[in-house]
Amino acid sequence: MKHQVSIALALLTFVFAFSGSCLADSDGYFCASNGYLAYEVREGITPGVIGHVLKVVRFDSHNGVRSAGVVSMPDFQVHTMTCGQQRIELSGYGTMRSGNPPLTKCVVETGDSGQAVSRAECNEDRAVHYDWRNQDPEPGNLGQWARTKSIPLESPDTEHNYLLLPQLSRRNVGGKRWELRYRTKIVQTDARGKTSREFVVYETRIVAVDSGD
Repeated sequence: MKHQVSIALALLTFVFAFSGSCLADSDGYFCASNGYLAYEVREGITPGVIGHVLKVVRFDSHNGVRSAGVVSMPDFQVHTMTCGQQRIELSGYGTMRSGNPPLTKCVVETGDSGQAVSRAECNEDRAVHYDWRNQDPEPGNLGQWARTKSIPLESPDTEHNYLLLPQLSRRNVGGKRWELRYRTKIVQTDARGKTSREFVVYETRIVAVDSGD
């Protein structure tokens, strides 16, 4: 049954993704550097999102885990994403109903640990051939396409450890209908492994139909 539910979910996700104002594939891609996590979400894929945005969360010993800003970007399917000490770089191909989509590149300056991100510098290159499948592997995902149970995050905090923890739960809501809840959080633990803080970075629900007999 799990296999059938997952197939139904995939089909439902496909329909939902294309129900927005533009063509879409997936979102929830992320990268991380020392003391922060960055991830992107898109309208038409993650409910409640307007446009295409990058969210940044910081974590350290002084201020714990907290939001460090949200910036708007053009709509494009992310294929590469890297986090450095001072900047975040994303690239991918925009959404078009016909023709070759342009290559879109965005750079977000992160500044120091006390600063919030405020803007993304983006540009398009229509001369670049649509060959993303020959580029580097896609970044990790913390949303509906998350494949890893837990991911350690690097931090300057010497007193705590931080984990990115994607979770999926299923609940029958009548007959063959199942509610799937995606929830990803950053968990802060002490030296003994005891959880001291949790910060939810992604959460959504989708109803899927079991196609089995």
